[in-house]
Amino acid sequence: MSEKTQDQIHQSDGRVETSHHPEADSRRGDKNYYGIPPIKRAHWTWQVPIYFWLGGIGAGTQLFATVAQLLGHEDEALKRASRYTVLFTMLLSPVLLIWDLGRPERFYNMLRILKLRSPMSTQSWSLFMFGNLGGLVAARQAAEDGLLLGDNLLSRLLIRLVPDRLLTVLALPFGLFVGFNTGNLVSATSVPIWARNWMLMGPTFLTSGLSTALSWLSLVLHLGRWGEKKTLRALHRAEKAVIVIEGVLMALSLVRMSRWSKPLFSRDIAPLFIGGTLLGGIAAPMVLLFSKESRSKSVLASVLALAGGLAFRFAIILAGRKSADDPEAYFTFASGESAPQPEDKI
Repeated sequence: MSEKTQDQIHQSDGRVETSHHPEADSRRGDKNYYGIPPIKRAHWTWQVPIYFWLGGIGAGTQLFATVAQLLGHEDEALKRASRYTVLFTMLLSPVLLIWDLGRPERFYNMLRILKLRSPMSTQSWSLFMFGNLGGLVAARQAAEDGLLLGDNLLSRLLIRLVPDRLLTVLALPFGLFVGFNTGNLVSATSVPIWARNWMLMGPTFLTSGLSTALSWLSLVLHLGRWGEKKTLRALHRAEKAVIVIEGVLMALSLVRMSRWSKPLFSRDIAPLFIGGTLLGGIAAPMVLLFSKESRSKSVLASVLALAGGLAFRFAIILAGRKSADDPEAYFTFASGESAPQPEDKI
């Protein structure tokens, strides 16, 4: 043993201290991995939660509009609002995704081959298909509304050649997958808080997306004073049912995540999750929706639900970072709640 090592042992009362990591300290009482995260956190920036939010709105809007069409409910204001909403969300979603990736060719490379076992590959292809089908339907709607420089050859071709009702139905499964798979993307990782809730993450994201979509449609129709009364009543009933389901799924998710949900209640994330999501995005809209119906209450409930849906996605992403940085959370999750102790010989 070198003199330097002997001096280190002497100075630390006979306990060997490693020098491989600057944060290593054998005298620390907490369960640790030399103070270093055992897994890499997701380096997603602010664009990803917004992309998840917009994808959910697009998927939920497509679902409601398609169901209304299949049931024979014809409301031009609803049809117009839903088609342009899908177009808007599907134009922004790839931009945000490519922005986060840093290089446009990375998104193109994900479309070069379809890997059914890869959530990222299937999400890219679903986004591509949903965006194109929804774009064709919106283009025909724009032609009917005279937004393509009036009555011209292009408008007439779109109206004649684009089967909007058929494409609306064909786009539905791709839209639903976009909304569901945003939750599947985060749960298909080793991050404890995400992986623990793999069974409910997808349904929770999809239900939250449907809730925000209904709120968006209700907000647009109320502010513009558009839509038939029976459309607004149907939207109101759907909002009440979906927000109850969303609340139940949130509660079940917290039970499922158990001790690994701790980051959601940390000082910096709790305002987003407890204040923004649970109270502002679910409880408050639920109270407004189940009280006496009025236009002002519907508008306020819609705004709160939309903000809550965005807060939920930011809270989940930020909580995932904290969970990945926590050695104890990872070891307890990966080894059946048997975290390595400082005195263990590993």
